[in-house]
Amino acid sequence: MIEVLSARAFWCAPDEKILWCHPLEYTAGKAGYVYYQVSGLDERGDKRWTAGKVIGGVASGVAGLALEAISPTDEASGNPGIPKAVVSGQSRDCLAASQLGAWQATGVNGKSGREFIWILTSHRLGLLESSAKESESVAGLLGGLKKKISGGSDEQGGSPLRAVQLPTLTVHAEFPRNIIANVSTVEYKVKGKERKFLRVSLVDGSTLDLTARGESMQSADTVDRLLAMTFGQV
Repeated sequence: MIEVLSARAFWCAPDEKILWCHPLEYTAGKAGYVYYQVSGLDERGDKRWTAGKVIGGVASGVAGLALEAISPTDEASGNPGIPKAVVSGQSRDCLAASQLGAWQATGVNGKSGREFIWILTSHRLGLLESSAKESESVAGLLGGLKKKISGGSDEQGGSPLRAVQLPTLTVHAEFPRNIIANVSTVEYKVKGKERKFLRVSLVDGSTLDLTARGESMQSADTVDRLLAMTFGQV
């Protein structure tokens, strides 16, 4: 992914290693980009003024959230629209929700058409947004990197090579490594079938669960690969 080059150029520290990148896709209905299972918050992460109930958020095994109850069915495929990210916690002040607080407050969780991406590094997990438009400040910052990629000219033909147009990345949220307790997998039951998620457990017990598009087996393969890359096994 070309976003990796942008992240290395202006977001990562010199000694920071990118382990993986994973897109955050929009799901129609109540889910949006991130579905919240947090006491005191509604499904989109807004404050709930009546007593809320945490539906899932178990530490392991099959989570208790009936995703088909909160996600519409995709009429074209007949499959439920499964949230690609689920935040669980016992209170709205939990780390999983609070670290996403500034992003959620913009109201973007209910609006499709944005290009968000999760990036896990040796230092943190970040939620960033990709934009094809390159700002002047970023263009200057990436100038040296562009030279390395393009090489300046074609050694054989002598003609200049076209500079690589790197996307601008906006950082919306960060989860520093010191608040990440563990990374594992968990399964949610959807219409009687288990759906695998990558679980990022935080030190206060709250969690962030990520999955991928596709049928259960295809999605599970992606999640297993993310887990392996988390621990440097790929």
